[in-house]
Amino acid sequence: MSFNKKGREDLMQITNDEDGREINPHMPQYIINAPWYLKESTPSLKHQRIRKQQNTSTFDNWYQRGSKGPNNLKFKKGACTNCGSTTHQSKDCCERPRQIGAKFSNTDIQPDDIVLNVQGLNYDAKRDRWNGYDPETYKSQIQEYEILEEKRKEARLQEGQQTESGNLDDEFKDNGTGEHQTQMTTRDPRTKTMTRNLRIREDRANYLLNLDVNSAYFDPKSRSLRENPNPHLPPEKQVFKGLNQIRLTGETLQMYEQERFAWQYAEQHNLNLNTVSLPTLTEKTYKQIKAKKEEQKIGRAESLFDRYGGEEHLNPQIDLLLGQTERFVEYEEDGLPKNPLKKKDLTKSKYLEDFFYGDHTSVWGSWWSDVLGWGYDCCYSNEKHSVCLGEKGRRLQLNKEARLKREIEEDLQKAQIQDQKSSPQHQHQNQHQQPQQQIIQQAQQQ
Repeated sequence: MSFNKKGREDLMQITNDEDGREINPHMPQYIINAPWYLKESTPSLKHQRIRKQQNTSTFDNWYQRGSKGPNNLKFKKGACTNCGSTTHQSKDCCERPRQIGAKFSNTDIQPDDIVLNVQGLNYDAKRDRWNGYDPETYKSQIQEYEILEEKRKEARLQEGQQTESGNLDDEFKDNGTGEHQTQMTTRDPRTKTMTRNLRIREDRANYLLNLDVNSAYFDPKSRSLRENPNPHLPPEKQVFKGLNQIRLTGETLQMYEQERFAWQYAEQHNLNLNTVSLPTLTEKTYKQIKAKKEEQKIGRAESLFDRYGGEEHLNPQIDLLLGQTERFVEYEEDGLPKNPLKKKDLTKSKYLEDFFYGDHTSVWGSWWSDVLGWGYDCCYSNEKHSVCLGEKGRRLQLNKEARLKREIEEDLQKAQIQDQKSSPQHQHQNQHQQPQQQIIQQAQQQ
């Protein structure tokens, strides 16, 4: 009994760890012994506890990833043989492999990468996607958002005032000019949504163009009127000719022709052509066959012209082709057809035109006077080789014209008086007046 008790006491010796705390002797060795990579020689339970790491990384600590140093001018020994950077080897180089590396070409040597010490940063800090971001730069976006929000509030207040003063259900609103403006949208103030109307209310619906029961059928589900509702009216009075008329214009006809070509060509040559499943192949084949046919047609026509001639007869004159027409043609004096759109060429004469001399601003003959004759319109001068005097010359010429008119009128009056005195009728009147005057004088004396 004493031996067993003594052996048990030897086996159950209590040991202490580095910090002086007792280690339970019943613990197995694989728990007490630390792993080899921690390099601890004494038994301890320290590796089983959570280690409190000192986190020296703060919000202000950041590093610039991908920064480069100064450029190297020469290749250095031990650097990357591909790009010339000294911070990595050729197997770790991220540059494109060169045909002749920087070690032998000694050109375009890349700068060294700046490798910063990030031991003080934890796992998340090293991989922070917001590393180096300055939140002060976001203030401009916040201010812009606040300005837009204020404008939205003002717009909502104005819309609220309008809804209180007016009725939103009115289809027509007065825009201040006396004209009514059509309301294209309907606003629901409860849901804050706007519903666009399907058509303008001023336009008449297509199904109201002809109210006859036997007229064109209107499909209410698709709201389509395919046939012409008024085929009996003249074309200029037909407002709407039906959707079929619209579908048979423009590129729709080319689409139908291409689809017909796909059916015929696929049947003749046993090819898989379809405008729905193979639109690109069908269109390309259609264009190639069409271009080949045009080339064959042109080549056939050219060969016929080269052999027989007659290319000048392809575009004959309309008058010769029709022989006799009722088209009215008016001819000019030279025998050519009169063209109303053709402007006559104002040919200049052999004399010098539009030439101003003597400081005149108008040509000789631009002014006419019954007294002075031809002259200049700028100064009313009737002397061809005179110097222009402007407004002063006009006043002088007008005074001269008035003086000459008075002289001419006085000369005419004198001439008339002389003619009257020399006429025999005037002499006969004087003979009759003399006896009458003598009789009056005698009567007065008595």
